[in-house]
Amino acid sequence: MKVFRDPVHDIISFDKVQENYILDLIDSKEMQRLRRIRQLGLSSYTYPGAEHSRFAHSLGTAFLMKRVIERLQRVRGKQEKQWLQEVFDNQDLVLCSALLHDIGHGPFSHAIEDVMGVKHEVWTMQIINNPDTEVHEILETYKPGFAKEVADVIARVHPCEMVVKLLSSQLDVDRFDYLLRDSLMTGVGYGKFDLEWMINTLTIGLVDGVPEIGLDLDKGLSIAEDFVVARYYMYKHVYFHKTTRSAEIITRKILNRAKELIINDEMECPPYLDVLFLSKPEDKEKFLPSYLELDDNILWYWFHQWVNGNDKLLSSLCDKLLNRKLLKSRDISGINVVNLLSHLKVLEKSPYGDVIAIDNPSTSSYKDPYISKRTRTETDGIEQDNEQREATEQIFLFNNSKKEFELARKSTIIFAIRDQAVEQQRLYYPAELQETVNKTFG
Repeated sequence: MKVFRDPVHDIISFDKVQENYILDLIDSKEMQRLRRIRQLGLSSYTYPGAEHSRFAHSLGTAFLMKRVIERLQRVRGKQEKQWLQEVFDNQDLVLCSALLHDIGHGPFSHAIEDVMGVKHEVWTMQIINNPDTEVHEILETYKPGFAKEVADVIARVHPCEMVVKLLSSQLDVDRFDYLLRDSLMTGVGYGKFDLEWMINTLTIGLVDGVPEIGLDLDKGLSIAEDFVVARYYMYKHVYFHKTTRSAEIITRKILNRAKELIINDEMECPPYLDVLFLSKPEDKEKFLPSYLELDDNILWYWFHQWVNGNDKLLSSLCDKLLNRKLLKSRDISGINVVNLLSHLKVLEKSPYGDVIAIDNPSTSSYKDPYISKRTRTETDGIEQDNEQREATEQIFLFNNSKKEFELARKSTIIFAIRDQAVEQQRLYYPAELQETVNKTFG
């Protein structure tokens, strides 16, 4: 038995014989790269302890998938066992998909996605399906055609819907792990919920004739409420925290400015950053080797180089990020659009106009149809399909007769917050503009 000590799950274990393929994947170059990419990006600017890696989250997700399958194997009903049989028959597929679901993330993942125009899910498909990666070789050695199956599960196009939903739904192991892990490592209490009881109350029933993972109505209502409320507060106080968002905005501006200079031949493109600044979405396969070299350390190195460079704007932005001279913020949620545009014109004429930004939840990377609305954007097909599917998903409770009840219909708490999006809109600006902002906005 291979054992990992973990701050969330205590002991994570995988059998060295029966689950050797998992251990081989863990040791692959592409998985080890995730050790050098923070799970919460720049959240440590707000919560100093938030320096955990995507590697740790991936391990935790695979381990939770293993535990959930073990729980479902104890389901007693004959019909329920038949519904779950395809999950039991594909346990290796489910575990590999859980482990590799975030393998396509890059440093400051969602900031670089904006610069490249390619989502991390697309890179995940590239990494798993490319014959030159260690991950692909391991999967194909285990079973020919297995890499495509794993990629299809993560992309949510695999024909076995139950396998897909265990990894990506309103009750999935990905959310279970990152809520608990992010809550623990940030030091906040918002994301905690009773994981043991959550797993214990998992069950299966039919929704519109299709098998669906849900919770036992009698035993699971309170934990379902706890789970959704935890998501709500983590989104509001951690994922959309004004300080973290300020750091993310600066990072995005740094990358966009560097891209502008490189495209205009005013600055040389650093090694491996060609994938950020010179690639096009259709060039994904060509630039995959460069993408796999990217991690947090490489970008931080170049931020340190650029702070002493010749471009004043790029230097200033890097200085702000490196030395935590973050942008100030002001809530502008209730301001009329016409008035807002008029105010922004005043600020944009200042010497600091290039640093001003408007931020709202629609630009956040965190997706949760229960508590936040998403502005649909033109994205690659995988991301677009996932958002459309997630937007229609719900948490279901099943009674002893397997009749389904959507959570909000049984919970006054969830009914009150469901579809009440966190729609706060903020203006971000440098401290030098504080007086101007006060005069402009009153």
